[in-house]
This record gives sequence, structure tokens and C-alpha cells, in this order.
Amino acid sequence: MRWLRLFALFLLALFLGAGLALGYVAYAFTRDLPDLVQLDRLRLTATSTLYARDGSFLAQIASVEEGRAIHRGLVRLSQVSPAAVAAIVFSEDRRYFQHYGVDFLRLFGALYAVLKGDLQGGSTISTQVLKNTLLKDLAQERTLERKIKEWILALELERRYTKEEILEMYLNVIPWGGNAVGIAGAAEAYFGKDPGGLSLAEGLYLASLIPAPNARYGDLKGVRERMRRLLDEMVAEGWVRREVAEAAWREPLEPSGWRTRYDEEGNLLEARLVDPEARLVRSISPKMASHFVLEVRRFLEARFGKEKVYGEGGLKVYTTLDPAMQRAAEAAAQRARLPEGAELALVGLDPETGEVLALVGGIRRENDQYNRATRALRNPGSAVKPFVYATALEAGWTQATLVPDRPLEFPDPSQPGGVWRPKNFSGTFLNRSITLRYALDLSLNLPAIYTAHQVGAEKVAEKLAQAGFAVRYPTLAIAIGGASITPIDLAAAYAAFVNGGYRVAPIFVARVEDARGEVLYRATPERRLLFDPLVAYQGWDLLKGYVYDLGEKGLAKGARIPGRVVGGKTGTTNEARDLWFAGVTWGLSAVVWVGRDDNRPLRMGGREPSSSVVNPPIWRDFVAEALRGRPGQDFPLPPGLVRARVDLFSGYPSAGGVEMVFPEGKAPALPPPPEPTPPAEGPGAQETPPAGLQSPAPEESPAPQAPPPEPTSPAAGPGAQETPPAGLQSPAPQAPPSEEAP
Repeated sequence: MRWLRLFALFLLALFLGAGLALGYVAYAFTRDLPDLVQLDRLRLTATSTLYARDGSFLAQIASVEEGRAIHRGLVRLSQVSPAAVAAIVFSEDRRYFQHYGVDFLRLFGALYAVLKGDLQGGSTISTQVLKNTLLKDLAQERTLERKIKEWILALELERRYTKEEILEMYLNVIPWGGNAVGIAGAAEAYFGKDPGGLSLAEGLYLASLIPAPNARYGDLKGVRERMRRLLDEMVAEGWVRREVAEAAWREPLEPSGWRTRYDEEGNLLEARLVDPEARLVRSISPKMASHFVLEVRRFLEARFGKEKVYGEGGLKVYTTLDPAMQRAAEAAAQRARLPEGAELALVGLDPETGEVLALVGGIRRENDQYNRATRALRNPGSAVKPFVYATALEAGWTQATLVPDRPLEFPDPSQPGGVWRPKNFSGTFLNRSITLRYALDLSLNLPAIYTAHQVGAEKVAEKLAQAGFAVRYPTLAIAIGGASITPIDLAAAYAAFVNGGYRVAPIFVARVEDARGEVLYRATPERRLLFDPLVAYQGWDLLKGYVYDLGEKGLAKGARIPGRVVGGKTGTTNEARDLWFAGVTWGLSAVVWVGRDDNRPLRMGGREPSSSVVNPPIWRDFVAEALRGRPGQDFPLPPGLVRARVDLFSGYPSAGGVEMVFPEGKAPALPPPPEPTPPAEGPGAQETPPAGLQSPAPEESPAPQAPPPEPTSPAAGPGAQETPPAGLQSPAPQAPPSEEAP
């Protein structure tokens, strides 16, 4: 019997040794187990969603994990279709609601697989949560250490959380192939819908992908076979009725990137993977207005930092974009007739608040990251002149103030001979004084430069800087475009002419909320007083005159919209490198810019194009559709201003003249009658009329203001006179206008 005692001792030693070995292994594997408290502090990155002003979906900004963009939306269990939840639980862990974190039936199968050298199997929903969160560093290691850690932590996980809470975690952390993580990302990536709208068939498809999503995505036939097997098992185990299973099988499932054909029984007849990248969600994926979305992203990064936007994400961003106006802008841009190689930027904003309603940052390249509407700092050409004249109006001038259109010269060491001799675009001049209003109607350079000289170049430069222009040097050249500005800033500046004189700051984002619905940011309009309200309205009147005064000869006739009162100004820079039209109307300030990215001169049919031909029709096309059905009346005349009809040339009242707006007490009056002729001596001499019979000079309103002393100007030739050539003195001038460049 001695050998029996020895054998018993051997077995005891063996078991003790095995126990000690297992104990040591367990200790070695579990001594550095993570604390489950970390799950409460776990920050899951999530995709941020952008919405238009009407609440419709606009775009998504993917979050970043481990250096790659991922698409995940954090959802509650109640936000997921019950059919999809049932399909996933049945496929992955059908005894989930019976076990306590570890399914011992599957565990024994897993241990058997381990003995055979296969370390797969035994996973439950609870262990999968741990694998994709606290044990993520071991997720790709197929080792016994990972399994033991998962089993031990799973027991503790089930003790701390409810089944529903664990299942919700699982649905948010499980990877689904491509860059989709979580049920919300998977539903969007594979079926383009929210998880609440998933059907039983779609849920079974997603469940079938989980073990090897990237490989199984390319094997639709194999996935369908697994779906058939799962449906039959669900019926056998009482999870669904037979008719429900058959209806799900007959559903013509077509995941993103696939083209499929089924028969009436649900059998797959044809399946082609036509776009393997269709399920991928890019780092930023706009539904429309791609350049607007890029600007929103820049705002979010600047406001919250990249870690918040990409490392955490989950933001709900409510933007100012108006989808109908954006569609109108994109349609107008696509229909635009542009010079060769030209790009286009178009922006429309609310003149009261600065909210950006529509934006096109370019049209020539797909996935273009350069937003010309906000980044193209260009010279505005004559589009700057309304601000020059408004500065003069602020200094006490009126629209009837006379300004000379004749050659001027100024000392300038940088010019040949040390003298700068500016000229009009046409190279010609009227050689007389005309009203400030008519000078703008013809977009003449010389009167604008003269005005800046009299008002003060420094004062004009200060006003332009306040309006948003980049002014390097306060020289007279700023009066004809020698400053720079972006299209969106020009729209913000022009808003001042119709909102009481305020330059508004462009707003892209109205409100930002985090994943819990807490408001992180709410926009407040920023308005800076640029002009007195009465001056601003006179500026609006000038812009309106530019569109309507000269009838069919007007430079902005192409901007007219039937049933809507509009005002604006064109601008063309040297060699037609930049073409502009900035316009305002009730409810909208909009700018159209056309130019080349390389800043080369534009050509259209071999000729130099003009902004008066290219830009106003694009602006009209956009604004007419964007504001269809909305009020289009003129802005009401504010107290303190009066209307009067005035001759564009002389500045005197004229029944056939143009209606202008003046401050009370400053409307022009008729010139006084000529002095009576002194009585001649000798036969036929007439008497001076008795006192009281002479026509007194009217005193109720002033005569047109004469121009202040002019800078040195060369004579136009012997006998040069102020009187314009024949045919140029009519109330409706006949001189053919032409756009000019500085």
C-alpha cells in the first residue's frame, strides 16, 4: 500500500504545485488590473454634428483617436432600434441577460480551444466592453493574460453596472470597420441613417460584421449566409416569429458601396462592390456649403481648441447657414459666365446681425480647402468709393456738392518726375465740376481722389480701417482701391449703409452644445458704429443711384431685380485682376468677387473684362432667388432727411433731375437771378426797377456747394472752360460711363 500513499502524495503535490502556479499566474496577470472607476471618467470621442439655421443636417466633423479620424456618435440605448439591439445581442452573446459577465458554457468552449492552440472564443458583451476600453492596449494580443484579465474585470463590471448600462457602453465602443465606431457610426456608414431607424435585417448585417468587419464587408454573400442562419436560430429559440424572420430575409439589403439584386424570396442574385470607400466618413463631410463648413471648423478650433473638437468631439453646432439661400448661391455660381481660369467667391449675410446666410468660396476644384470668400485679401477697386464719399458726407458735404473731373497732380517721389498724375479709367475727363452723385454714377477716379484730398487721406484711411479694409499707407490711392479686403469683410462693411451705420462682424455659428446638451457658446452680434445713421442712409441713396440713375447706360444695370430695390457698386482693379460687385437690399448684404488665384490679369474672349459686365448678373441671379417671396421695398427715410430732385451735372434743383436725399436745410436751391443791368446813360436808358420789385435770392435752402480749392491741375489747353461739351448738360447725362481701375 506504500505505493498508493506515495501516489497520493504525488497527486497532492501536483495539485498544490498547479494551484500555486495558477495562483502566481493569476497574481501576475491581475496585480496591475485597471480600476473600473476609470469607466466613469472615460471620455469617448464622438463625431461633431453641424446643423443649418433651420435645424437640418449640414455636416459632420470626425473625432480623432490614435491619430486617425473616427466616426462615432454617442447614443443612449433607448435611441437604438430594439430590432437591431436584439439582432446584435443574439449574434454576439445570446445568454447575455442570464450570465454574470462570464458565460461559462462559452468559457469551457474557449478553454478547449486554448488547449488546441486557438485563443478565440469565450467573449461576452461585458468582456468586449473591457477589451475596447480599459484593456485596449491588449486588444490585439491573443494571449491567456488578456482573457484572464477580461474575465476577472467582467465579474466586477457586472457588479457595478446594470445590464442595460453595459449594453449601452458596448454599442458605443465596438468597432465596425472602416473608421466607424459604435452603432451610430455604423448605421451612418453602412446605411446612411440613425440607429433608431435600423431594421432587423440591417441589425443582423451589422451584427454579422462585428468579429471581422473589414474582411466581412467585402464578402456580402458570406454575410447573407450567416444572416440566414441567425434568423433560423432566432425563430427556433423564440426571439422572433417565423413571418418576421422571413420578412427580414426578403428585405433588399444594400450596404454602402454595394450594388445588389435579389429575387422575390430574398436570395442574393448579384452583388458588386463598386465603391469600397463609400462607408468611410472623412474627417469633415459636408452635405453642402463645403467652404462654409471649413470656416465653422476653424472657428471651433480657435474657440475650443483641437483637443476639444477632435479629442472629445460630440459637439452639436448650430450654424447661421440658410439652406435655401446656399442653394441659390451655388446655382448662381455654377451658372456664372466667367473669364478664362477665373475663380469666384460669393457671400451673403444679414446686414443687421452679420449672420452669414450663404457662402461660396470657390468653384473650380473639388475638395478645395482655400476659402476665397474669407481668405482672398484683394484690392477692391472702385468698390471702395462709397466709403470715400460717405466720409465726405460725414464732413458736411452732400450728394450735390460739386467735385472737379479734370486732371490732377500730386507730389510723389515714387512716380516718374516726382509727380503722380492719376487718371480716369477711360483716360478722358469732362473738364468741369459735377455733383458727387454723378461722379459715383460714372465711377470716375479723379473726383474720388479730389474728395479724399479735401477730406484728408488720413481721415479716409481711418474710416476704411474701421470698415474692415487693410490699409498699409494713408495715401490718396486708397480712394480708388489702394487698400485690401476679403469678400466677406466687404459684405460686412456694406451692411452699414442699410442698418443705421454699423459695420457688423460676420457670424458663422449661432450656438454650440456638448454631447449632454449643455450650451458652450452662444453668439452675440458685434456691431461697430461706422457712420451716423443719416450719413449711412445718404450712402445707401448713392448706392441706389449707381444702379438706377443712368438707366440702360448704368454700370450696374445688370443688378436690377424687378420688384426689389437694390443698391451697390462695382469695382475693377488694374489689368482686371479683380472684379467686384458689392450690393445691399432689404435683408441681405452680398458680394461677388471674380479673379485668379495666381493674381494674373483676367481675359474674356481675348479682351480685358469689366466688373460691370461680369459681376452684377451673378449677384442678381443669387439675390433674386435667395430673397424670393420676401419684402423688397426701399428703406424708410429717417427723420432729419428730405428728398429733392437735382440735376446731376449742376447740382441745382430740376424737375427732370434725379431724386436725392439731403439733410434738412441742405437741399440745393436755384441760383439767384442775374444782377440788374445798370442804367445806361443816354437815349434809351432804362430805369432801375423800384425797390421791392427785384427778385430776391432765395434764402430757404442753400445753393449747390462749390468745391473747395483744388490741388494744382494743369490747364486743359488754351481757353479751357468749365462748360461741358454740347450734349453733356442735360439732366440725364449722355456721356457713356465706363468702369475704371485705380
